[in-house]
Amino acid sequence: MAVLITPTPGSTLGGSSVAFTWSPRAGPTQYKLWLGTTPDPANLYSSGATTATTETVSGLPTTGATVYARLYSYVNGVWVCNSYSYKT
Repeated sequence: MAVLITPTPGSTLGGSSVAFTWSPRAGPTQYKLWLGTTPDPANLYSSGATTATTETVSGLPTTGATVYARLYSYVNGVWVCNSYSYKT
């Protein structure tokens, strides 16, 4: 399962446009990145299935809110995820 490496999980995002990068691991064939203002995120961004390991997201809040992220990995026919949060 892939893990987000930048921005550092738990850190403060640097603005309204941020590049999210994850490390590919053996096994996943696709990824999805979801971002939102609730612990079950997707209201800010949903990448759709991709083989890329970086997504640049614009339109993120800069108001001091918490942004929640889920990075999904498609492994052996199943979507599994890691969850993260950031400050804005």
